[in-house]
Amino acid sequence: MQRLSGIIFDLDGTLADSQLNFTAICDELAIPHQTPLLEYQQTLSCPLAVARVQSVIEKHEMAGAARATWIADAEVVLNRFAAAKVPMAIVTRNMRKATDLTVKKLKIPIDLVITREDCQQVKPHPEALLYIAKQWQMPTQQLAYVGDYKFDIEAARRAGMRSILWRNHSNANVVAEADHAIERFEELFNYVNHAAK
Repeated sequence: MQRLSGIIFDLDGTLADSQLNFTAICDELAIPHQTPLLEYQQTLSCPLAVARVQSVIEKHEMAGAARATWIADAEVVLNRFAAAKVPMAIVTRNMRKATDLTVKKLKIPIDLVITREDCQQVKPHPEALLYIAKQWQMPTQQLAYVGDYKFDIEAARRAGMRSILWRNHSNANVVAEADHAIERFEELFNYVNHAAK
């Protein structure tokens, strides 16, 4: 694998464990399990229905942010990357308010954070990832996106970046789709330039 010059992370389920229960959210909205929530919201034409879905999602996101904890070893690894001045960013489908709460609560050492309110298209659309590559003035081939879900893998592929899957108990079905899969955050050091300096 070509060494990477910068690394972008998903937030929930990758850096932070917010214990978001998407099944419970779907049940509250009376929609089938596994329904992509933001995409479902976009299909609604009734303003009241849109507002209700948004309210339910935001309620769960804020509750998740308030109880968020670090994913195992992520804090140590990110602080080491920060000390080595490895460019890092976050791209999340979460709203800004919940994201900021999580970042502040956990003291995540990343300043460049893109939420769903910061771009016209959320992942798996590559808009946010391409924006970061432009900000860093780096070729997309030198960057990777680390996430725990199929949308993360797809977004990275569409942006021309490497996809690195953070493996957990529920994503074994998408391991083959990722360029790389890791079970420990320390493994990221093998891929990133100047991380060991």
